[in-house]
Order: sequence, then structure tokens, then C-alpha cells
Amino acid sequence: MLTYQRFSPVFPHGKLTEVFDNIWFIQGSWDMPVVLKPRISRSMVVIRCEDGALTLINSMRLSEEALSELEALGPIKHVIRLAAMHGADDRFYKARYNAKVYALAGTGYHKGLSANVDDKTTYFQPDIWFDEDTPLPVGEAYTWVMRSSKLAEACILLKRDRGILLSGDMLHNTPQPDAFTNLRARLMMRVCGLTKACNVGVGWWMMNQPSGDELRAILSLPFQHVLPVHGEPVIGNAKARYRDAIETYAAKADAKNWHSPLKSPTC
Repeated sequence: MLTYQRFSPVFPHGKLTEVFDNIWFIQGSWDMPVVLKPRISRSMVVIRCEDGALTLINSMRLSEEALSELEALGPIKHVIRLAAMHGADDRFYKARYNAKVYALAGTGYHKGLSANVDDKTTYFQPDIWFDEDTPLPVGEAYTWVMRSSKLAEACILLKRDRGILLSGDMLHNTPQPDAFTNLRARLMMRVCGLTKACNVGVGWWMMNQPSGDELRAILSLPFQHVLPVHGEPVIGNAKARYRDAIETYAAKADAKNWHSPLKSPTC
């Protein structure tokens, strides 16, 4: 019998909630690998495709009880990592379910929390390094990649329900600390201004230094909902609700002159 002690442990999490037909969202937590280990929130999206198979976006290891509930939805066949600083649980789903793992090309699996682009070590190899042209195991999906940031980061746009954007670290929605966030994380969020709805991922922004133009380019994507890797789902009018934060941090990036302008993407 396989044992999974060598993988990242199970952290406290909530219940699977169906937010759209055949799309579930579950919030949980993770201990940041920094001093005092603040326990922050994180989230996973589950999509059941036309063949009945499940695809996990931004995977999060679940308890045995929750895994049984997940298995009842369908066979776990695919895992997609959007955020370059996530993915600690991808190899768990590979080992337990032989899920095919997709990770964004040009990134790696690194221990710790760093935007060091010179670090070429990796503790895990996915089955597929994907980019904008790679077919993904979810129907009617478009991949958008942010390349101006130190670590590349992807979003998936589902062309249904007026546009559902699946985000990595670049977009958060944490209007208040949730039940899975410990006191150390709550203090950190308050000091750093992270307790805010529909915000840019401030820590990600500072570490990765994306261009202002490419941040604004998110607003050219046709979406009305956001399912972020940190925080709560944003259902309805999401582009308008994120606009102020995106414009604010884009202007800050312009002032810092991190990068030259990039062309906006098209769908």
C-alpha cells in the first residue's frame, strides 16, 4: 500500500462547493515557508469535463474524507498548475491517481518562496509543460500567459457563463481573513494591506515586478467571474471590480519602470 508521508501534509480546508455547473471551488490553507510560518488561505478549482473526468486547477491536497467526496464526482485525471510559486501537492495527485500534470513552460518546482529566475533546480517534473498553444483537458478554454513578470504566470479563461477567469497569484480576493488563516497571517495581511477584496496579489507583484502594460492587458480578457488561488470566488461583474486595483498597480509599475510596454493579448 502506498504511503504519502513524504508529500506536503494536509492543511485545514473547507468543503467542495459547486459555483457553476460542473465547476467546484474549495478553500483551504498553507503554511508559508518563512519565519513564524504564517498560515494563509489558498483555493483549488475542480472542473468535470464532458467525458466525466476531473481536472484540478491549482491543486490542494485534501483529507481522506474530502478525497472520497472528490472521487465521487468523477475520476481524477488531470492537474494544471497556473502559479509558478504553487504546486506542492501536484506530485501527490500524480502518485495517488496517476493524474497527468500540466505546468507552465519556463517555470519550475522549487522549494521555499522565491522569484529567483536563475534557480534551475526542480523537485518534480510534470507530464506536460504547457503554453498558449497547448491543448488543455478542459473544453472551450483559452490560456493567457504573463511573461513580463520574473516568474511566468498563467490564467485560464473558460468561454462559458460570460467568461470565467481561473487565476494564479496575480489576482486575489481576500476581503477579510478566513477561518483557515492563523493570527500570524492575519497580522501580516493587515500590515501589508492584503485584507482587500478584488486585489492584485501584492506579494506576488513585489517579488515578480510585472510590467504595467501587461497588468492592464488582463482587462482586455472577456470575463465576468474570477476563481482565484487565494481568497473567495468573485461571481459577477469581476472585471469592473478588479479594475481599480489593476490600474493602481499598473501605474506603480510604470513609475518604477520595471519593464518596457508590451502588446495587449487578444482572444
